[in-house]
Amino acid sequence: ERTTDPVWYFNPPESHRLHDEDITNFVNCLKECAFISIFNKYHLDLAAETCHYLSQLRPELIVPSLVELLFSSIDNMTEPHRFTSIITCLAGMTGQIVRQTLDFPQGQTFVLPLLISVLPGIDANDFKKTSVTFQFLNAILMLITCVDCSSAVNTRNDLTEIEKEVCLSTTKFEDFISELLNRIFQMIDTLSTEISDALIISIDSKMEDHQIGLELTSVVSCIVQLCSKKTFHIVREKITNFLATYCYSPKTSKLLTGLIQALLKSNPIETLNYLLPQTYERIEKILSQSDMVILNDHKGDSELTWRLILFSELVCARGDTLINYKSMILTIFHRCIHIIHKDSYESMGKAAKNLLKSLTYVYPIDYRLTVENIEEPFTDFLPIRTWGQHVEYDKINVKFHVPNEEEVNFACEFVETFMYLELQMLNKKCTDMSNDERLRSLTLIHYIAIGCLRMIPRIESKEVKNLVSSISPYGSKFQAQYSLYAKEPNHLITYHSDDASSIKIALKIYSLSSMYYGIFEQNINKLFSDLNTIKYLYKNKLCYKQQHPRFVIIQRIAIQIEVIDFC
Repeated sequence: ERTTDPVWYFNPPESHRLHDEDITNFVNCLKECAFISIFNKYHLDLAAETCHYLSQLRPELIVPSLVELLFSSIDNMTEPHRFTSIITCLAGMTGQIVRQTLDFPQGQTFVLPLLISVLPGIDANDFKKTSVTFQFLNAILMLITCVDCSSAVNTRNDLTEIEKEVCLSTTKFEDFISELLNRIFQMIDTLSTEISDALIISIDSKMEDHQIGLELTSVVSCIVQLCSKKTFHIVREKITNFLATYCYSPKTSKLLTGLIQALLKSNPIETLNYLLPQTYERIEKILSQSDMVILNDHKGDSELTWRLILFSELVCARGDTLINYKSMILTIFHRCIHIIHKDSYESMGKAAKNLLKSLTYVYPIDYRLTVENIEEPFTDFLPIRTWGQHVEYDKINVKFHVPNEEEVNFACEFVETFMYLELQMLNKKCTDMSNDERLRSLTLIHYIAIGCLRMIPRIESKEVKNLVSSISPYGSKFQAQYSLYAKEPNHLITYHSDDASSIKIALKIYSLSSMYYGIFEQNINKLFSDLNTIKYLYKNKLCYKQQHPRFVIIQRIAIQIEVIDFC
């Protein structure tokens, strides 16, 4: 009788299969060559990839050796490039370092020593080293909880000796975070006082600052999302104290706003409570002291500009948390919307865009590694046992921000108040306005349109009937008609042909209704690129099925939401 072989692919005989000893010999054969290649600047990427795969096969043979190399390179003044090369390789094997396994349980003992030892890599004078250091910190902090678990040694009787050692080492988290923030603040101060601030900032410098800002935001976000309440309060207090003494610098403002974004992402209620009223009061004081003259000053005021930049970041908070500050937010817009200084009115435009997106978009609000309670006591749950672990799809427990009626009404009220105000001004005074005033008005309309167009049905949808030129009507309960265009670009070209900036912004506004549905294509591509990078970093090809940390799956869900709206 014929029987079906349960294995459909080639099944080698037992004598020809690889055994554990063969894999160990294979790793030992390659590792020395891989270690040497780490310090070859032309083949660092290949060496890092090789070490990444070898560490998945035999982490006990790769990780300790590389960690030892790192510790020996930290104080090496003659070969500083060794530090960045080794850190680059270690960033690709953080999963093997933090995860408890039967073959390599001692990896977690390296976590705190590694975190503390790489902090000198944050150097304002060395962009490459700082960037690599932040990338490593980000890679490892995504996979761990910054919680002092030392009390578990006294409350649990099921801990192994290595787990006890790891729990005791977590007492250093507070010192690590404090030192990390001190070095970040020192870097910001150094960059703020550089002579380059007074000169034209090059494109390369802007790109470097942008990259460092993103990495810094991600690092601090990882910490505050997966730390105890006590630690969060320490972080918040240190950041707010630094904000109180910060002097505005265009070169470093994005670094500091990145810290604010991290706090908002973790605890928007408490962050807004501490910062938004304070920012509002300071803006009011500056305007009162200047008798509103500052609004028409083309040179602007550095402190007011910084406060408006800070305000534009604070309104990125979750929509339902902003409702409590509605009157305060509207007052700031009413008071500052006509400011003529370029950096200031662009900040107001970004604030309008961020506010509308926060109020009207659907997005995940929790990217943590685990949904378990990470506070003491640790009788039922021990945080270190979740380090680097994947999550089953049916246990993700995603939490979303879904706009409620109050939020949508706030968004509609905002658009009707401020967009119509600018449109009426352009229609009545466009010819008499100065180029700067016209550009300010069009810039604000452009930002508001970007923020609100996701609420508006597409032109080809059934909800849009009897379409009239320059008007996009729609009949949802919470939606109104928004005339997105003021004077046609032909008017600007005919009467203000010298105002190229305004013409450019006007054309952008015209194009939005047909090509923009809440997100730009290049932004989607960037999101996919970032997701693929993270998936590669934490993917283990030795596993039969896909196993991803919780935040990777949630990030994929967030992208899918954006893609659905875009398509």
